[in-house]
Amino acid sequence: MNKLYIGNLNENVTAEDLVKTFEDNKIPYSGQFLMKTGYAFVDCPDDQWAMKAIETFSGKVELHGKRIEVEHSVPKKQRYLPWPTVRPRPRCLIRLNDSCNTDLVF
Repeated sequence: MNKLYIGNLNENVTAEDLVKTFEDNKIPYSGQFLMKTGYAFVDCPDDQWAMKAIETFSGKVELHGKRIEVEHSVPKKQRYLPWPTVRPRPRCLIRLNDSCNTDLVF
């Protein structure tokens, strides 16, 4: 997993700001920065460079007055534990038979 999430970005941060930050710190990246309001994504060439970017930037580099956070990007499907599959509830019924004795059914 070499995709990085770059968070806590000021709304004025541009892709060019991130390019300059990565280049100034000699951290290679591949492709373009995918910019959203407050965060961005970028790919690193391999896992070692991704870890180096996390160590170099996360909480240590400030852009437009805010310290950026960098971490591995986690796909939406893997962010949360999956919802438990629906299982039938255990049944505990009291049933009266013809002779008025009770049977427990589990």
